[in-house]
Amino acid sequence: MRHFLTPTDRPGDRTNLARRSAALMRSIASAAGEGTHRLSVVLVSLHRADEAECTFTGPVLDETTPEDGVVKTAFLLAQTTNGAMAMVVLRSTDPHGAVTAMSWAVSELVARPATAAQSRIAHCISEGRDDTDPDPGVTFVDAPALI
Repeated sequence: MRHFLTPTDRPGDRTNLARRSAALMRSIASAAGEGTHRLSVVLVSLHRADEAECTFTGPVLDETTPEDGVVKTAFLLAQTTNGAMAMVVLRSTDPHGAVTAMSWAVSELVARPATAAQSRIAHCISEGRDDTDPDPGVTFVDAPALI
């Protein structure tokens, strides 16, 4: 379920921001499907860049998901309503060991899917690697639109 800003949404309404950020996290987890997934978020503002990552097992977030990484990741996503933009990279390992990576650009808690080529660049940035040398064995795919 995509949540669009309405006149009743106030940037300072923390409950609303938390709800929208959690909904975005669940959409990303749903898009990930089965397997083990590492989600990285890099939030870029005028003054600094912050990052967080978490690991979860799909197809949905459940009670075994470590809380600290999920909370910090959701917190960074919520900050996109204050003029910052986040790059979200999802690296997944399916039950058979195949590794894929996809990404989204997030602004105002709305995720815009990236192409496989854009995801390759985003993955290399999040891993601190040169984009000519991504991790071997990673297949980069177009990210789906999140609902």
